[in-house]
Amino acid sequence: MNKELIKQNKIFITLGSFIIVLVLTLREYVYGGVITHHLLAREDLPGFSNWWGLLSVPILTWIVLYFILRRKSSKEKKAKNNYSPILINFLSALVLGLSMSILWELRMEAILQYLILLPLAISIFKPVYFSESLLGFVLGMLYAFGGVLPIIIGTVLMILCFLVYQIIHNGSLWLLSKIR
Repeated sequence: MNKELIKQNKIFITLGSFIIVLVLTLREYVYGGVITHHLLAREDLPGFSNWWGLLSVPILTWIVLYFILRRKSSKEKKAKNNYSPILINFLSALVLGLSMSILWELRMEAILQYLILLPLAISIFKPVYFSESLLGFVLGMLYAFGGVLPIIIGTVLMILCFLVYQIIHNGSLWLLSKIR
């Protein structure tokens, strides 16, 4: 898969994410009204209507595709044109987001509070803060949490994963190199 193919499909991928959000939002509208999600599930904190997902998720998709193209163009000379790590990152985060949505819908918050820490634990050993991971996470959580709240949660989680990887992983490698 080359860079030109992704550039040509950037609009279709973004349109696909818009259609996914549109279908879920119209489904909510038909079955009782569009939900407003509040921060920390508290009514006294600001809320975000799922209508905002029609704008936020396609913009996020466009930005993610931009970063993927930029990252691939900077590494083109070093490695072969292999997009499978990007797909693996996206699908892994999608599964995590879907799992979290299912646990939330089944009212299993006790398990959910530990599952949200899984990316932080993985980031001790492997970087998981890529933009495609954020998109997969957001699309996975779209059904249960709308389009805005997962972007906020996912962005904070990706920043924390970046810090954990840079400080703990790279710090421990630096410390080991000094000991030897």
